[in-house]
Amino acid sequence: MKVILLQDVGGVGKRHEVKDVADGHALNFLIPRGLAEQATKEKLAAHEKRIADLSAKMEREEATLKETVQHLRGTRIEIAVRATEKGGLFKTIGPKEIAAALKEQKEVTLPMEAIKPLEPVKTTGDHIIKISAAGAESEMMLKIVAA
Repeated sequence: MKVILLQDVGGVGKRHEVKDVADGHALNFLIPRGLAEQATKEKLAAHEKRIADLSAKMEREEATLKETVQHLRGTRIEIAVRATEKGGLFKTIGPKEIAAALKEQKEVTLPMEAIKPLEPVKTTGDHIIKISAAGAESEMMLKIVAA
């Protein structure tokens, strides 16, 4: 029986794939548990349209992300944190904190995996942050000041 998978199913396939499975497996396991639906002509047409719409949406989001990364080239953000008298920080500043500062100061939302400090941020001062996502790369300046 041909089915459209609604969720990832181990040993069968990934979500949105059309697979041939044994009739008993489809009727007794996949369909009753909401893991798949029978692939009729109408459902296959709707599935193809849904996949095309999803693909177009992902392309638009990737283009927007690429534009955002390029827009951040050379920008500067500042984070105020608790520090020692010598300029050492009590905790390392990571992608999570940098992403929050970008959202607050530049109104830009980036995935945390796109933010890569060139060296661990453990002291006050200026640090270069590399941002790479959607095939675009840029560098920006992060200034850490004592609060």
